[in-house]
Amino acid sequence: MNNNFRQIEYTVTKEDGIITAGDIMRQRLSLSSREVSRCKSFDDGVMLDGAPIRIITELNPGQTLTVRIYEDIENGSEIVPSDIPVDIVYEDEDLILLNKPGDMVVHPSYAHFSDSLSNALAGLYKRRGEEHVMRVIGRLDRETSGLIIFAKNRHSAALLSKQGQNMSKRKEYLALCSGIFENQEGTVDAPIERIPGQRMIREVREDGKRAITHYKVIKAFKDCSLVRLRLDTGRTHQIRVHMAYLGHPLLGDNFYGKEISENYGLTRAALHAAHLEFDQPITGEKLVFEAPLPKDMDEAMKMII
Repeated sequence: MNNNFRQIEYTVTKEDGIITAGDIMRQRLSLSSREVSRCKSFDDGVMLDGAPIRIITELNPGQTLTVRIYEDIENGSEIVPSDIPVDIVYEDEDLILLNKPGDMVVHPSYAHFSDSLSNALAGLYKRRGEEHVMRVIGRLDRETSGLIIFAKNRHSAALLSKQGQNMSKRKEYLALCSGIFENQEGTVDAPIERIPGQRMIREVREDGKRAITHYKVIKAFKDCSLVRLRLDTGRTHQIRVHMAYLGHPLLGDNFYGKEISENYGLTRAALHAAHLEFDQPITGEKLVFEAPLPKDMDEAMKMII
């Protein structure tokens, strides 16, 4: 039998009043109706003081409800484990936060069957003897380095996904942009759409989807700038397109920065997800993280100086 589950306990208080196990699961533990039904399908999925119960059972103060949320390992996608090391920023029972290298895809594909970040994480889990379905929260482009979350169980994935839009506004990036900005901070509100006939490359276009990027220059060098950015929307290549639109494409950007004469050794767009804030999905604790500049961007800055 599958014994891979996340166990959550809830002790009933007087303030809960007249409440059933199902009420607690939906209202206190934020389980979806589908997840509640799935818990019911296991003999030990819903228990009161260690004994199985029906979700319509009314509970009394002081009693402890135990819910087991089983993983669906059998239907998880097959990801080839690799020996690529992973940089763990934070980890608990519900999630793992990684610092992704630049120029690495998050998901396996035909061209990256075994060298994606998911392959590396699968390798870590295998060495530990753990089984988890790969559930990434948010996204980072191949060239972008920095903070990215993987949920360890289906419940944490659902709750983290609910934070999705708000979380994107609590993520900040650092970029090395060409040129010196006239305005030290500002907002770009310009729609983005794919260039006709191009699979990946985007451009600012009136008929595109709305895209909003806030920027602030952290440090100006002789011919480029270190910029901190925050997004209200999450369009493909949004920062890269918007900075190029302003006339300050990212160093190393082969799509949008072809006119840059000096990339200071950078072979990928100089973009790093440096700051992330979110709530721990089960406890609600506010978590805040910073990831230092990766080696290639740090070395480029030393060359610029």
